[in-house]
Amino acid sequence: MDDERLPWHQDLWRQLQQRRAAGRLPHALLLAGPAGLGKGLFARRLARALLCDHPAADGEACSQCRSCRLFRAGSHPDYSVVQPAEDGKIIKVDQIRALCAFLGYTAQYGGYKIALLEPADQMNANAANSLLKTLEEPPGNGVLLLVTAQPARLLATVRSRCQKIGFDPPAQAVAVPWLKARVAEGLEPVVLLDIAGGAPLAALAQADGERWRRRRELFECYEQTRAGRINPIRAAERWIQGDLSENLRWLIGWHTDVIRLKMSVNPPCLGNSDLCSALRRWADQQTPRALFDRLDAAIRLHVLCATTQANASLLLEAFLSDSLH
Repeated sequence: MDDERLPWHQDLWRQLQQRRAAGRLPHALLLAGPAGLGKGLFARRLARALLCDHPAADGEACSQCRSCRLFRAGSHPDYSVVQPAEDGKIIKVDQIRALCAFLGYTAQYGGYKIALLEPADQMNANAANSLLKTLEEPPGNGVLLLVTAQPARLLATVRSRCQKIGFDPPAQAVAVPWLKARVAEGLEPVVLLDIAGGAPLAALAQADGERWRRRRELFECYEQTRAGRINPIRAAERWIQGDLSENLRWLIGWHTDVIRLKMSVNPPCLGNSDLCSALRRWADQQTPRALFDRLDAAIRLHVLCATTQANASLLLEAFLSDSLH
């Protein structure tokens, strides 16, 4: 995957290479867009190409030179990656100070010095402020690549000092053939893309058999709980298993689609088209006000489970008890 050229990246790649050929490559790029579009892969592809001793005519790395071999081994002296020490943690000011010092050194191989910051929105305020001086007075051969799915979390002063490269979900004509070649038979690429908001890499992750099975099981569990056939306490035990955050994102998506179906006989977009018949039954059974209340409750549940130390099982039990009709 790291070396794959994703088809929906090609226009952005050509634009950047044209700027590079004209000597107008920005010193700081903000690669921003929804998760699941391969922004980090694009950033590494660009870094590898900028460091390559013999890039191709289209700007791609040759994969054979000393720089490419070192990059592939993770030991190129002119390339540095800054990430949180652990998933979900922040990027600290000391990490940013070390990154700024790295960019200030002379390139050992005489070309670019490249730093990748991912996800950039995980910088705390002190770290972000520490980065500003380097963004304002960049070293001549330094290139900073900031990758984020949530650019609004970055300080405005950081965003304003970077050139934004925006990533959007590709057209289905591009995404569907790519995904179809990578998922098992029996899985519908269009449905996977709907669930993933049009992001092909997120859709590919959804194609994992265990994840797909868990989604259907939780949907059936929720339906049976709503109908009073499963006790909310037993149902909560199922919902707490696996990736709770993902489980609750599915829940929010189902309720969002129910509202779409309530508002329109043929809504232009559904995130769970494979569940349309069941979701339409939900929509027919409740008033718009009740449906919006349930969506609000699902969102609150997700936020509380993600940001507090509250007992997730008890929160789920309460939510599922309120779903009875």
